[in-house]
Amino acid sequence: MLLGQKTQDDHNAPRLLFVKARIEGHYGEASAPAQAPMVLGALAREQGWEVRCIDTYLESQPERIIQETIKGFKPEVFGLSALTAESKSMHRFATLIREAAPKALILAGGAHASAEPEETLSNVAFDAAVLGEGEVTLKEILQRHARNLPWRDVDGIAFRDELGAVRKTSSRAYIEDLDTLPFPAWDLTDIDAYANRRGMSLIGQRRYMPVSTSRGCPYRCIYCHDINGKRFRGHSPQYVLRMIDELRDRYDVHDFDITDDIFNFDAQRLLTICDGLIARGPGIGFTCPNGIRADRMTVELADRMARAGCQYVAIAVETVTPRLQKEIKKRLKLSRVQPIIDAFTSRHVFTSGFFMLGFPNETEEELRATIDFAVNSKLHAAYFFVVTPFGATEMHQYLSNTYGKASTQLRGVGMYLRPVTNYSRVPDRRFYKIRREAYWRFYFSPDRIRRIWNDHPRHRDLLQYAATMFLRDSLRIDPGRVLGPWIRVRSSLERLIGQND
Repeated sequence: MLLGQKTQDDHNAPRLLFVKARIEGHYGEASAPAQAPMVLGALAREQGWEVRCIDTYLESQPERIIQETIKGFKPEVFGLSALTAESKSMHRFATLIREAAPKALILAGGAHASAEPEETLSNVAFDAAVLGEGEVTLKEILQRHARNLPWRDVDGIAFRDELGAVRKTSSRAYIEDLDTLPFPAWDLTDIDAYANRRGMSLIGQRRYMPVSTSRGCPYRCIYCHDINGKRFRGHSPQYVLRMIDELRDRYDVHDFDITDDIFNFDAQRLLTICDGLIARGPGIGFTCPNGIRADRMTVELADRMARAGCQYVAIAVETVTPRLQKEIKKRLKLSRVQPIIDAFTSRHVFTSGFFMLGFPNETEEELRATIDFAVNSKLHAAYFFVVTPFGATEMHQYLSNTYGKASTQLRGVGMYLRPVTNYSRVPDRRFYKIRREAYWRFYFSPDRIRRIWNDHPRHRDLLQYAATMFLRDSLRIDPGRVLGPWIRVRSSLERLIGQND
């Protein structure tokens, strides 16, 4: 389905098509509305462009809908975006588009293009990669393209020169006042479709929209990206609340996933937003699936978030070993973590913990200490991720230099790619056995099962949630292949029942 409403009366308006790539072999795993096309699309419309979007997560035959759209909509410019886990399909779609639209301008964007511009541009179908924050960059490219002017000197891009070498222009300055951006073009996603899909939060299916209220994180964790810079920049609380009001009033959306890198960096800003939500009365729900910084939280902040409608929060711990906290440059004040977990869970906010296993030279004792912390906590859920060196991170560079470039290659499919190398001191077979047992130890607790049942806001989705965690993380089976048919049948039945009502 082609997403987006007609906004221009001029039949000669230039046309821009966004294509959101997807994970190969995606069979019902978590997915969410793509935010970048909505923000970029709103800016392009201000420039007089007609904008549409294809979200390939919502398409059973994405190649066919792309080909049909090229014939009918006739885009002049294409913008493809992908995470690293989605980059394989991005390349395939770009090649298809180039064959069908040989004269079009094809741009790559998103996290993967920013982190791996050389790999992205190894596909000759792409004309350029937009690096980092793309709003102003895309605006300038579209302005020049519409006037048939050269665009290769625009800041914030990478392209191939006449000899095929990848060149980068000057870095794009970050947007200082985020409130100057228009609200996202919400019509460039399908809210109804995503209401029947499992999102990134662990609280089940509901009609919701992901929203970004800030950009950038000043912490310098070596495993994390630097796409939005190392300085916190936030929308004003008034902007955030107006955006939520628009979604409620125009689109009947009352639930939100806040996707900020560090939503709780500015405590006063957070309190003001929460007070605004409380003043709007009951009926608003929000989650923080990307994780918050626990040592910047207080019991007062946790209480205010719960009162404002927070239903789910993820707390990023990574490791409880002070030595490793220092080496990965997270430097989390570990003594402050447990009280914040207790503050959320005592207020019945469904709470998960993010943990990472397999840091370079991590010992079995250190690995088990992190697992013990999770097991002994009041957390409702836990993720024990394998340390993964994504491109353009300090960890990727360190491991490439220390163990060789081949050691940083990623394998597998799905949202959570795996490195080919286990960097800890624990032998591979034992390492993965300990990780598998961590999930058994964590979840097979009568007290935890009782609290999950009591605090999860949607009991009907608990089976799917539990099965996903068990299949993917304990048995290392792609849950989408097992649960996908059941999810699709249930969603179809629910839509049919809703139509009959």
